[in-house]
Amino acid sequence: MGNNSINIFLTNYIMSLAERTRIEKNDIKIGFDWIIYNLALVNDWIPIRLPFFRQPELLAGKTKTEAEFGIDLCFLLPNKEELYIFVLKDEELNNQNWIKLNFDTDLRKAITPDLSSVDQSTLKTVKIILAYNKDEDNAGIELFNRFVASAPSKIGDEISLSLERWNITRIFEEVKSNLISPDLLPQHLSGLLNYICSQVSDFHFGSIEWEQQLIPNWKSFIKTLLRDPIDERKLRLVPVSLFILYKYKKDSPDSYPGWIDLIEWALLSLWECYRSINNRKLKEIVIQIWLQLYIVELEKYFIEISPVLITEHGLHSKKRAMGLVPINDAYIAYWHLGRLGILTLSPQDFRVENDEGKKMIANWVRRSVDWLIKCLRANPSTMRPLIDLNHIELFLIWLVLWQMGKKDEIYMWLSELENRLLTRRIRNANLPFIEGRNRMDLVAEYAATSIKPYEFTDNSSYLLLMILELCFSLDEKQRDELLNRYYQRIIKGIGDDGNPLADFEIDLIGWVPPENWGEKILNESVKNGIAITTNNFREIPEDKKPLQEKIKNFIDQSREKYPFNIPIDIPCAVFILACIKHRSPLPPDFWRRNIFK
Repeated sequence: MGNNSINIFLTNYIMSLAERTRIEKNDIKIGFDWIIYNLALVNDWIPIRLPFFRQPELLAGKTKTEAEFGIDLCFLLPNKEELYIFVLKDEELNNQNWIKLNFDTDLRKAITPDLSSVDQSTLKTVKIILAYNKDEDNAGIELFNRFVASAPSKIGDEISLSLERWNITRIFEEVKSNLISPDLLPQHLSGLLNYICSQVSDFHFGSIEWEQQLIPNWKSFIKTLLRDPIDERKLRLVPVSLFILYKYKKDSPDSYPGWIDLIEWALLSLWECYRSINNRKLKEIVIQIWLQLYIVELEKYFIEISPVLITEHGLHSKKRAMGLVPINDAYIAYWHLGRLGILTLSPQDFRVENDEGKKMIANWVRRSVDWLIKCLRANPSTMRPLIDLNHIELFLIWLVLWQMGKKDEIYMWLSELENRLLTRRIRNANLPFIEGRNRMDLVAEYAATSIKPYEFTDNSSYLLLMILELCFSLDEKQRDELLNRYYQRIIKGIGDDGNPLADFEIDLIGWVPPENWGEKILNESVKNGIAITTNNFREIPEDKKPLQEKIKNFIDQSREKYPFNIPIDIPCAVFILACIKHRSPLPPDFWRRNIFK
């Protein structure tokens, strides 16, 4: 993770804060007084005056209604010799605001403080700090400097008085150096994030503890953070929370993919908010987090691991459990294939008008294609789909290659995939065939024991139907060859000599998502809808139509009877990520709209 990402998102968060933290209509309005307060605690400053009553059981401390006399917060340093008085402003320091928004008035009140609550026998210095979390201009700075020059240098005869400014840059530096921790968050969130930080430090990505304890806690945290009404502060706090988690991540090879996993769950919640908000600025913040946090971090990750990605057998697991090496390697490979596909597609989801932007995206896609082709050639595990849901990663492989017109590469990839699947279909490999109900536990059990679990299902497939449809993106000769190979050898289980290779035929199953698929998929798995049996394209009485014509007729009839349009309010890459995260099938229109006009 680069410093630039932290700088951008942390600065934006601080700038979005109000001056005071308060509760309005049971909703918390976060202020940067809470940041100053926690900076003081980190430095062991002793609170003398706070703008709120400290009440741990509440969302935020109850705001005080007493007169402040220009002083928002006041702290005595541990040596008892220095007193810091903060004057807070959530406005720009400029000529217009100097009088209108009481910069001058509040500072004049602050330089004549009531020191009766402090032991003046040890006090030597009082420092007035004007802290503002918005921008500034030269006129505003000049007005402050003139005020400092005209202000008294002492309080009474013994105590010296000085003034300084904390602008947004200074506040950011203080926070970055001292407060990248759960304490930065409002008190109703900091405790839960602190607990999640401990789990991030303890659990390995992908472990049972990670999936069953950490992820539910993280989802609960995000839900609490993003509860209605949504405002800028809440949205900008999401990446800040992620940066805090990054600081606590486990020192292990899988820690970065684990952090990406946390980003992905947070982004799905943000996109769900995106759909419900009408404010254009808030929508742009969600897009910014998607592109400048998630996609940027994905790119950094793939640049870092690209030598591994293109090295022979580079994508492999460190775990060497008996019989599970091919399973572990395939799991790792498909995790990376899915993210590489999303990395490639994401910039294309947003309209680019200028030639420079179009050229940048073209180079972006070209780089991904280069990585992908080399990865497919170097890593046999990429040819090893384990469950039917791996159709999503296979679709992304096809789409990345198809976008660059790599038809020959698509043909070679699908051809090699068929050869690998054939070996598993005829049980000549220590690897089960594709599990139809997406039970990875059953795949692992089958591979480890060589005994087929009772619930293991490999007699139906949505994935194989998709592969047949992808073949239609090729030239007729290549298409027909692959269709016949997949249909005869993989689906029907019949060899080139007409003899059976397997003792059962695989049923090809189509799927129509429910009408509310686009509304639900960001938040949950969507597996209902309509399952369509293809009868493997047989007709009664069986006619002599070519296989490709039967498949095309099935697709045309399905699309006519069950029309489906991918919602356009959310980027396609987000929907694909949601399907991966929620273990939900991808609607066929994602590939059909490109192949069958």
